[in-house]
Amino acid sequence: MRDEIIYVQKGPPSLPEMTGPEVEERLKVTRVLLLPFGATESHGAHLPLGTDTFEARENCRRAALQLEESGCPVVIGPVIPFGMSSFHMGFTGTISISATTFIALTKEICISLYHGGFRKFAFVHGHDGNLPGMMVAAQEIVDATPDAEVMVLNWLTALSKVYHTIQTSKKMEGHGGEGETSRILVTHPELVHLDLAVKHHVEPEAMRKIQGPEHIKTGGGIFYATRSYKTHTPYGHIGDPTLASEDKGNRAYDVIAEWIARVIARDYFNQPDLDVASDRTEP
Repeated sequence: MRDEIIYVQKGPPSLPEMTGPEVEERLKVTRVLLLPFGATESHGAHLPLGTDTFEARENCRRAALQLEESGCPVVIGPVIPFGMSSFHMGFTGTISISATTFIALTKEICISLYHGGFRKFAFVHGHDGNLPGMMVAAQEIVDATPDAEVMVLNWLTALSKVYHTIQTSKKMEGHGGEGETSRILVTHPELVHLDLAVKHHVEPEAMRKIQGPEHIKTGGGIFYATRSYKTHTPYGHIGDPTLASEDKGNRAYDVIAEWIARVIARDYFNQPDLDVASDRTEP
């Protein structure tokens, strides 16, 4: 173990990196907060356990920059690094919290920020397993306050429509595969170990239930509860991470951030005509 810089993080700063007076100044121009939801769970030997947490912050960071340029200032909230990851518990290093804890934690964080002056919250995930808890928490926050607004943003639906134009793989990629590995190559290349990456695909029927086009998280109408990811992969990931590249990661992040920015600008800033690439069929 050496004393060295592990990775560099780009701005703008999120709330924990700001001072109290800096937040007060920001509240003079916005009451909108983007809250990133991550997880700590296995993504194979080639990716860090914090992959989802890093992705969630980058989704918010890029969306915040686009919104700022469009005259829609926001604040990035603290990244929540733990999520509902029970189906990854078969892999070492995974930390999972219950839905009850997740909902209570989210609610208390937002109520605290509400008391500090924020009124509009946008929940952005980096781990789709958090989506059900995010939606319940959103409703409970609205129920507990006289005027808070909360939206839950599932960018997977927008990305799934154009993923075939970004990825090289002709098979359906999944958790820790070509797509996620590409995105971490953008934000934390120092933590990616492609020399340890292996290709592992699962049968189409299994993949359809995990995250196929019928799955509710990618725009379908079916939710399949997962018992154990280890029954699908001995490695902790699904797909071919050796196909990953920084360019693919940037293109995917652009689609995600543009969709998030468009929704927030429309619903929280009354700018329905924000010109972003997500309105087009190609990224």
